[in-house]
Amino acid sequence: MSLPLLLRAKLRSTPGNPSSAINWSPPPISRLRPPSLGSQKSPLLPPQRQSYLSSTRDYLRSKAMEILESPDTLPLSCFIEELNFPETSTDLMHAQNLLNYLENNYLASFCFCLISFYNTCGSEFKNCKEYAFDILCLILTQDKEGPWKETSFLDKEIKSAILYLLNTESSIKILNKIRHFVAKFATKEVRLGNDWPELLEFVYESLDSVSEEKVKYAVSLLYKLIPHCAVEDLVISLDSIYDSLVDIFDSDDTSLEVQVEAVLTSNRFLLYWTNRSNHDRYSVLMIEIVETISTLVEHKSDKDVQAIVKELTVLAKEKPWTLSSQFDYVVLSVIRILGEVELQDKTRIIALEFVIALAEERVEGQQMLLGSQRAIPNIFEKILLLLANLKDDSEWEWDRECYPESAFDWRSRHAAVLSLAIVAERCSNLKESKHSWNQMAGRIIRSVNEDTHPCVRWTALYAIKQFSKHLKPEFQDQYHEQVLPALTKAMDDFNYPRVQVQAYSALYEFTSNCTSSILNPYLKEIVTKLLKDLRGEKHMIKGETLKVLSAIAYSSQDQFSEYYGAVMPYLKVIMMTAKTELDHNLIANSVDCITMAWMAVGKEKIRDDIDMVVKMLISLQRSELEANDPMRCQLLQAWARLGKCLGQEFKPYMSVAIPRLLKSAKTGSYVLIPENPDNVDESDGSIRALILGERKIWIRTKVLEEKVAACKGLYLLADELKEGLSVWIEEVAQTLVSGLNFELSEEIRSVAASAMPVLLKSSKEAIQNGNLELFDESPFEKLCSDAVPALVKALGKEALPKIAAIILDSLEECMKMSGPVLDEDQTDLFLKKIMNVLNSRSKVGDIGVIKQTLQEEEHQEEQKVYDKVCSFVIFN
Repeated sequence: MSLPLLLRAKLRSTPGNPSSAINWSPPPISRLRPPSLGSQKSPLLPPQRQSYLSSTRDYLRSKAMEILESPDTLPLSCFIEELNFPETSTDLMHAQNLLNYLENNYLASFCFCLISFYNTCGSEFKNCKEYAFDILCLILTQDKEGPWKETSFLDKEIKSAILYLLNTESSIKILNKIRHFVAKFATKEVRLGNDWPELLEFVYESLDSVSEEKVKYAVSLLYKLIPHCAVEDLVISLDSIYDSLVDIFDSDDTSLEVQVEAVLTSNRFLLYWTNRSNHDRYSVLMIEIVETISTLVEHKSDKDVQAIVKELTVLAKEKPWTLSSQFDYVVLSVIRILGEVELQDKTRIIALEFVIALAEERVEGQQMLLGSQRAIPNIFEKILLLLANLKDDSEWEWDRECYPESAFDWRSRHAAVLSLAIVAERCSNLKESKHSWNQMAGRIIRSVNEDTHPCVRWTALYAIKQFSKHLKPEFQDQYHEQVLPALTKAMDDFNYPRVQVQAYSALYEFTSNCTSSILNPYLKEIVTKLLKDLRGEKHMIKGETLKVLSAIAYSSQDQFSEYYGAVMPYLKVIMMTAKTELDHNLIANSVDCITMAWMAVGKEKIRDDIDMVVKMLISLQRSELEANDPMRCQLLQAWARLGKCLGQEFKPYMSVAIPRLLKSAKTGSYVLIPENPDNVDESDGSIRALILGERKIWIRTKVLEEKVAACKGLYLLADELKEGLSVWIEEVAQTLVSGLNFELSEEIRSVAASAMPVLLKSSKEAIQNGNLELFDESPFEKLCSDAVPALVKALGKEALPKIAAIILDSLEECMKMSGPVLDEDQTDLFLKKIMNVLNSRSKVGDIGVIKQTLQEEEHQEEQKVYDKVCSFVIFN
């Protein structure tokens, strides 16, 4: 293989390789050896005597020159064979060393050499061509700093060579390799339309090709390129690309396979290249998407339906308004999938996720669903149909011979009860429809007491849990006489542990929101039953029992004092046994129960138990608890509750508790930056994705929960200890001030805002009582100068009315204590923020607008903010 003179002139030492790109996955080395190379002896290994006479560098240079300047392909062929099929590890090491040398010193020339080899190989050398291309991909897509700038990452000749490969290659397998390579390589940190316009021109021309394979290839490549090419950089007009896609759909010769590729590409066209002003112009694409879905459903093509609906779900989340012109048509076509029992369950679940994505889009998605006359009835019907066709779960192990024939119709009853649970969870105005509660609650309670199928009883208990959580406290006030006996009965369903555990879970949710007067008649029976369960051997039941006991202690308050002496010995034994067995879930549950009981009965009752529990807390704090250990959060809550219980007597423990709370409150390790975002596993809940504007980040949920618990603990202690916080006030304040704009957690922002006036008051009282040293600047004045401007800034950024109202309340209290601490610039900023809040909320009184954009509860919160701002301006 002889190189052109132009390329020989480039045989100079050029360090580096192309600019950072996505890692290429090289092919497995388990492929068959190229038949034409099997008999050739590898020329890469030097003779032993030569290794003593020549330096390694001289040897590598000589071999590189052999490959680059040889008039035939043998040296390069042998080199490719050695990389893919080494006979020994030494062979592979020598081949890899030579590859590194070529990359680092003759990168451009080696790339041209591989391309030239690729083009000159005959069809009988198809495997060799494939391996050569793999090497080219490998060296051009490594994450190393290279000689080419990002804007000229590949010189004109190599770009032209790759386009030539696209035009001439006939092997589908190699074409797919080229497509993946081009998509990854061309879209890495470059403006594709500017830096490689020829590629887009090639794709556009190929869309009109008479060859269906070429059209399919071009459409699939365009699908990959669209996210990385801005509209303003397009060398082909948007309308021209749109026309080509429409022509593909209109052609009678277009196969369903190509049509699917065109639909996926059309979806991305709408997602990345349209806006509110022009999306109607391209609405025909949405019609084609829907018609293709219908065709695929008829063909029972699960894989393609799944791919298209997934893309539609992304569109519904990011740009729901693109669906508006064909909304009913789109939604009903996806809803149809839910009722197609011959499709895979996965396909139907993906269709359901599309509907959920629309419903969760608070403004436009919900508006369009509510405005559709046909969507919601159809959705509800299909969801009930899904529930009614559930398969019986063999793990329930219920004895069919012992039940009447009616028991086998459990699916319909299950669907009906579960739909009530969903209504309780999702219908925001259900509290206003109390006239319908009797029928719903009666059906659920009867199912708990009387239904013969355990799955229906489990679901009814789940429904009680949802009613207890979302319709509190009215549900507890109205139905405790029916619910509590039903739950205590279900706790004895020993034949079905799942039902039993769900009964405990429902009782926990119900009692967490009860008053002591409601619980008092049932307290003795429930506590006796719970203590009996604590003596049992079932680990899961024991954990649920501790949760229920903590909820009962919290709700019954001082009435729990009667049972404290009987309960506490059990809790201490469980705590110490769990510590010995390193069962941190049980330790966390027992500590939670103990500290909640302490909060209920008060410090006089608990004095004999404090020392043992505190020693346990200190021991756990000194140990290395893993990030997902439940005890990390529980430890913080325990210190805060102990401080709340002891008041000023908590001071001896402050030096242990507060540093730990501060450390967790300051943690920044809750953000995860994955090496490969596509492979992040969110299934177990330990990691979840968040969309912040145009950014997508991943959060370690347990670490964030720990940060929230720490901030709450600091606020709780500040509120209880007041000036007793003394030397810790400034550091606690600095930590919580930073939480005012913490966008990942509403709880942290709310707690931080609530804490500001508490800390200011603590600082002022500490100075008055001589608990704080005075320096050049009073600690109180410094805290005022930090807190008040921070609250003003947070007010301007806060989007949630509920938290904005808290900020305004805190700001008013702080300014009453601080006096004039804002300088001229800060005062101007403050007035500007206040006016912005007034302007942004000036339409709150327009009921027509509110019905379109906000729920009634949010409207009330908005009105509170508006009124607060007005009074703030008038009186300040």
